[in-house]
Amino acid sequence: MKRFVLFAAVILTAFACSRPQAEVEKVDLFTSVGDTGMLVDAVEITVSNPASLRGLKAADFDITGNVSGAYIDPQTGAAPVEYTDDGIVVTRKGGKLRIEARPFSNAGRSEGFRRRIPWEIKCLVDSALNVTAAKADESHIAVLDDCIKGSFTFAGLTREYMLHLPKDKDGNIIPNVPLMVWQIGGGEYNRDLMTCATANRCLVSLATEGVPCAALMFAIANPNYSYSASLFPDRIELIDRNNALQMAFIDTLIAEGKVDGTKLFCAGASSGGGCTMRFMMQFPDRFKAAIPCCPMDPIVPIHQVQEKYEGQFADDLVTAFQGDVYKWNGSDMAPAPIDTKAFVDLPMYFVHASSDRTCKIASSYSYIEARKRLGAKGDNLRVYSDEDLAEYGLPPSIAHFSWVPLLDDYSEGSVMQWMISQF
Repeated sequence: MKRFVLFAAVILTAFACSRPQAEVEKVDLFTSVGDTGMLVDAVEITVSNPASLRGLKAADFDITGNVSGAYIDPQTGAAPVEYTDDGIVVTRKGGKLRIEARPFSNAGRSEGFRRRIPWEIKCLVDSALNVTAAKADESHIAVLDDCIKGSFTFAGLTREYMLHLPKDKDGNIIPNVPLMVWQIGGGEYNRDLMTCATANRCLVSLATEGVPCAALMFAIANPNYSYSASLFPDRIELIDRNNALQMAFIDTLIAEGKVDGTKLFCAGASSGGGCTMRFMMQFPDRFKAAIPCCPMDPIVPIHQVQEKYEGQFADDLVTAFQGDVYKWNGSDMAPAPIDTKAFVDLPMYFVHASSDRTCKIASSYSYIEARKRLGAKGDNLRVYSDEDLAEYGLPPSIAHFSWVPLLDDYSEGSVMQWMISQF
């Protein structure tokens, strides 16, 4: 019996050694949007000689430079290191080899100051099957590749957008679904559409969770949006003009039966959190709920200024919430009174990190206090501690990134579940 086993092993070894070298025709890279960058999920290698893939298994491959997309390791607090378990799974169909792995950062491993070590998938038995990002002939992005991309003109502006519409098991678009429109942050202003779409998980979050909800994002060009933008009427008028354009586009989705006009939600982070507030001030009767995340201050100055007295920010906001916003009157943007009652009746869930140094948490506290004074009863606040953020690989130095846990957490009692419960 032992002789037979030994003989079989020799035959199999010889069989493997007889495998010809692969002749690669194409390399496809399959990626997804991570919390802070793109992740590699799998590669597919197409060869012209299928016999070269015969007998290949996971143990024949190794990956170097593969680290998580987090800034820190949640367990150690140090910079992420290469995975000890790559999680490789190999499947073959004809002349196509698919290598799936534990998702890793497409940017590679960080080493020293601004130095990156690129990732590489190595085949230990045939170097022709080695893969790097540079060798990819085509890249695919989960969810985003299936999104509708286009441009829309209204109120004297033209903006590009990306729209995800959920589909049923047969691949048909589901009609009249809820919609979440995401307001991009200042880091994405004046950037191309794909940069905006991959900056965070705003377009893929709900889809990845299998929630039948549309997601919309516009690439906004507000080069003059900065701290205390509310002191400059031209800047505020442009923010409100962008919002008017988005509302007009949403109306087309409603008219086409793609979106349920009674189930509109708005969310955004940083500058987008501030734009969310202005959007709700303009159209409070059109939305069911809003999630302002670490909101900036396009309503009254809050960041990079000191209160003249305790409660000044809230006092200023109470006045602002009873004032005017710019609305499209058919020919131009013009001041129009806020429907304050509809605005305070609209439930909001504020999200902030306690150590946020970019947009201090005083803004969320002040927004909530001002709305409460005006009669709001449906507001909530989720504050993330440094320990909370560390679980998502975020150090205190970037506590501003509270949109990461927001878009990742669908557990019972989470902010996203709060929104979904209103569908």
